[in-house]
Amino acid sequence: MTDLVRAYAFPERFAVELPVDSIVCDGKVDEGHVDRILGDLDDPARLKPIVVIKHPRQDVYAVLDGHHRFSAVRRRGASTVRAAVVDDYVGLGFELTKRGAFQPTPLFTRHVRVPAKRLARYMQRFLRQPREMLREELSGVRSELEAFHAGLGNRGSRR
Repeated sequence: MTDLVRAYAFPERFAVELPVDSIVCDGKVDEGHVDRILGDLDDPARLKPIVVIKHPRQDVYAVLDGHHRFSAVRRRGASTVRAAVVDDYVGLGFELTKRGAFQPTPLFTRHVRVPAKRLARYMQRFLRQPREMLREELSGVRSELEAFHAGLGNRGSRR
């Protein structure tokens, strides 16, 4: 077992055989890429080891790197796979944070986080002061309608 940086940099150095059945991996893989790996795979031992993180209390592992390789090995029916095991959770958290894994993109912030925060503030205020907010909203709607009607009246007089 090792830390994240060493596992990614030198997976062969830290590789151990793990049972395929003890590894979880999301299914978001390009099946065409898995097929290409299978086509080139005459000996699973020649594949670059995958990188997994071990569950802190159970003998279960999750794939961090090598989703396509793992899918190919599993599809081939192998009972084990070579893997570098990460057991340094603090280092993993640090590396993910350093690489921006927890920082959303500016586009996501602008179109999702900002509107969600605005809605949350609006709902909190509504739950605290519903009558005051409704009065303000109705007043705003009334002003908009008056401006709209005034605009219609001005257009009619230009003819």
